[in-house]
Order: sequence, then structure tokens, then C-alpha cells
Amino acid sequence: MKDGCLVVLLLLSAPALARAQGLGDAAARERQKRQQAPPTPAKAFTDADLARSKPPEGEGDAAEGTAAGAAEAGKTGEPGGVKPGSDPALDALERERQGRKLQEAEWRVRFANAREELAQAEAACWHEVVRTEFYQGIPVQMKVKEFVESEDFRQARQALADLEEQFRRTGLPPGWAREK
Repeated sequence: MKDGCLVVLLLLSAPALARAQGLGDAAARERQKRQQAPPTPAKAFTDADLARSKPPEGEGDAAEGTAAGAAEAGKTGEPGGVKPGSDPALDALERERQGRKLQEAEWRVRFANAREELAQAEAACWHEVVRTEFYQGIPVQMKVKEFVESEDFRQARQALADLEEQFRRTGLPPGWAREK
């Protein structure tokens, strides 16, 4: 029985001994590699390197072209900075971008007006009322503000809800309906 335990113990410790020797050998090999090859310094990039890597004018993707076109807006004097006839894809993209900006502005104004009407109608619903309250059996008259919902408030709230539903059906970005 003792011999069986001894054999099992030797079998279990043998892989651990072999693994430890393997790690030591690997570390020695790594030290030799580092001593033989001198370290190479990391490349430092300068503005000159970046300037050389830029594509020439007229090349690159559409996003770079529109950014360059927007940067040159003051030079050409045209909206968006794109020269007519230079690239039909860029012209169409710029027209679509301007149309979306205009559409977003219109929706934001519509929502702002509806919210303003609702706020005015809500402000008109608050009334000061004199109430008699009993504290410890003593009647006390107090001025309190009370909210009495009016027909104008209901209509303004319904108009805003209708506008939100109309906007939802358009499929436009939901952020346009939010307050800034």
C-alpha cells in the first residue's frame, strides 16, 4: 500500500519537474535573443510625415471631400463650398444635407411652438383660491394655488400629442422632436 502511494506521488510530481525545467530553458533562450539583437527605436511621426501621407486634392472618399468642401466654403462663396459641376455625387450629397438641416429646423420650430402654447395654457390653469383649513380645530383661511384644467389646456396637450404622432410616422430621427 505504501509502495502504491509512493508511485502515485512520483507520477504526479514528474510533470511539475519537467515543466519547471522547460520554463527555465525558455527564459534562458529569451535572454540570449535579447542580447543578440539590439533594440530598434520606435518611429517618431512628425507633421511632415502626416503631410506626405495625405491624398492629393480630388482623391479620397466622399466624407473627406465634403469636409474639404466645407472648409473651402469661404473661398468659393457658394453654400456648402462645393463648386457646381465638380462632382455630381458631392453636389447631391450637399443638397441632401442642406435639405435635412432645413427639415430638422422646421420640425424643431413646430415642436417649440406647440410646447410654448402648452406652457401658456398650463400657466393660465393655475388659480389662486382662498380655502378654509382646520388646524387643531381652528379654522384658518389660506391662499393656495389650484390647478383647474381648461379646454385650452386640453386642446394644446392634444395638439402636441398629434404633432408627436405625425412626426413618429415620418420616420425621421427622434432627436428632432426633443427639446435642446
